Amino acid sequence: MSLTETCLGLAIAASVMVIATPSLLRAREEYVLRSAAHDVATKVYAAKFAAIPRIRDCRRRVTRPVPYVVECQGRVWGPGDTVALPRGITITANARPEFHRRGNVAPAATISVWDKAGHAVRVVVNLNGRVRIQ
Repeated sequence: MSLTETCLGLAIAASVMVIATPSLLRAREEYVLRSAAHDVATKVYAAKFAAIPRIRDCRRRVTRPVPYVVECQGRVWGPGDTVALPRGITITANARPEFHRRGNVAPAATISVWDKAGHAVRVVVNLNGRVRIQ
C-alpha cells in the first residue's frame, strides 16, 4: 500500500466521521432524554407500589427543575428519596400525583422531562394509577 492510498483512505474515513457525528450526538441526546423519562416512570411506579402494602399514601413531587422527591405519608409527608436527573435534563409537572392504598391516584398528572434543546417526553399518570410514557 502506498502513502497516497493510505492518505486517501484516512481522508475518506475522516469525512464519514464528520458526516456521522451530528446524527450520533442527536441519537445520544434522545437516548438520555428517554432514559430519564423511564427513570421517572419507574419511580412513579415505585411510589404506587410503596403505597399499597404500607397502607399509606405516597406521591411524587417536583421540588426544583432538576431533582424531584418521592414521599410517603406518615404523620406528615416525609421524603422517601430525592432523585437527581442527568445533566441537561429538567422536569416539570402540572400536579402532584398522590397514590392511595388501593393503587389509584388523585389528581391525574402529566410529568414532562425536557432536554437542553427543548425536546420533551411526557410521563402520564391517570386516575386509575396507570403510568405511561408518551
